[in-house]
Amino acid sequence: MNEFVQKLDMKTLGERLQKVRMHLKLKQTDVAEEIGCASLTISRMERGETSTSLLPLLVFYSQSVSLDVLFGKAFDPEDEALYSKNPAMESHVKARLQLLEEDAREYIKNLQKEYDVNVRELIDELLDKMNQQMLDYTSKTRERLLKRLEQTIELL
Repeated sequence: MNEFVQKLDMKTLGERLQKVRMHLKLKQTDVAEEIGCASLTISRMERGETSTSLLPLLVFYSQSVSLDVLFGKAFDPEDEALYSKNPAMESHVKARLQLLEEDAREYIKNLQKEYDVNVRELIDELLDKMNQQMLDYTSKTRERLLKRLEQTIELL
């Protein structure tokens, strides 16, 4: 057995599994559903706290990354060459990316609506304020003009 594998502890393996999951753009709940366990179990495995359900998890990830690489000394989860071209996994990742894209588009659309509403409310508020200032100014001006008119009439 490889000397590195003999020294590999659960914490290091858990961190590697987490990096692979994140590289594949999967949530813990996605992986948990795939292998039939609770997402808390995935979380604990990634922290190296338990090895429960480790075999199904390794089988699941082996569809994407070679176990030789996962257990190897030179592990780099960002190296695309390490990942196999598994059509099932690729379609899963593509579907996940599509959902993320749809979520992002919906989020941006909602932000735009919220922005539009806020801008409209701000404009309405400013218009109301300006109208009130104009009314106040007009009223004061009218009062001054009336006072002058009264003074002029008194002089006549």
